[in-house]
Amino acid sequence: VNGFDVMDPDDEARLRHLLKVAVEYLEVNFNHHFPDLLKQPAAIEDLLLVASGKSEYQKLACVILKVMHVVNHVEAQQLRFRLSVSEDQLFQMAVARVDQTIAAMRHAGAPIRQYAANRKARDSLITTLLSKKTNFAAQVYDRLRFRVITREAADIVPVLSYLKDNLFPYNYVVPGQSRNQIVSTPDLIETMPGLLESDPGIANRFLYEDAEEQEVESNSFSGASFRMINFVVELPVKVRELIPKDDPVVAELGSLVYIQIEFQLFDEVTWRANEVGDNNHERYKDRQNWEVIRRLVHGNRYGMADDAGWEGKTRW
Repeated sequence: VNGFDVMDPDDEARLRHLLKVAVEYLEVNFNHHFPDLLKQPAAIEDLLLVASGKSEYQKLACVILKVMHVVNHVEAQQLRFRLSVSEDQLFQMAVARVDQTIAAMRHAGAPIRQYAANRKARDSLITTLLSKKTNFAAQVYDRLRFRVITREAADIVPVLSYLKDNLFPYNYVVPGQSRNQIVSTPDLIETMPGLLESDPGIANRFLYEDAEEQEVESNSFSGASFRMINFVVELPVKVRELIPKDDPVVAELGSLVYIQIEFQLFDEVTWRANEVGDNNHERYKDRQNWEVIRRLVHGNRYGMADDAGWEGKTRW
């Protein structure tokens, strides 16, 4: 899911490059010292085995891997800026990856009722930026979004688990941009027998994360009873065939770029409830459009529009 195949010589060489850069960074900046077992493993996957084991070097291996992930992401950003590739082409490659994964899930019998990929249109993007309290384009996380509707709420966790194992690396989920309004923590724990016995503190950690999640700024234009699970990830997309062969500088940056995408998950009952009344998308757009008008004319006389907000109050 991180985009590497250790059996591919190019990927193996790339991983060793990341390892070398990570070790040099830690030794120069923090005076860390590492055994050859970690600095020059016989096989690159040995580093993963040490990190997941219980040896005296386990924590050091984890430190190296963490820095490798960061270096990889930094250089992938540099690669994206250097490539002469349109955003549309990269988005198409990301959609193809997600489409392939969803098709495999359905073939395996996953209870997915609906699936849709959507790219935010230009006008919608402008409206979103104008309606936000802070209007930087980089803060629009749903330029490319995917909606998955499962048969029942209980199906959401297995679907998420499959996506994590087969599509995107969980370590590149964007912090502060996840929301869970469907699956409760107690219900989730009940689905994993023996978990509390093996890790007594997990319930408290989940509850702490739930409390932090409540502090995430909600979408003020959504209806009060609107519910969904959504999160933003940096999806790795391999672009080896797009890298110029005569540009060694670009070649040294690897063959991965990251595309920021949003996933939205619902079960059928929740999806239907979100489509009626105050949760309806048209009502959502009305509230958002009214906020754009209010901001454009620098007025706050009427505040957020109610149902009658468009009638008799637009003398601007």
